[in-house]
Amino acid sequence: MVTFVERLQQIKTLDDVEVQMHRAKAYVMRLKRSAKAAETLQEKLDIGQQIKEAERVLRNMRRSVFDIEDAIMQGLPATSLVKC
Repeated sequence: MVTFVERLQQIKTLDDVEVQMHRAKAYVMRLKRSAKAAETLQEKLDIGQQIKEAERVLRNMRRSVFDIEDAIMQGLPATSLVKC
């Protein structure tokens, strides 16, 4: 599971923003497919928790995309958006 901060650390250029958004969305879709293929209820519940976390990361990425782009344009690292 890649967290929001880990995704931000991988962003160096404006193109990286789109790449990370695409990867986050693909990860959510991959988890949803594996949940459908899971055989036991416990597997489905575990994957459901992973889906919930992955969707939270994707939602944060979508919410912060313009701030990330602004930071990169100003020459700041994308991780400068993270509050310590």
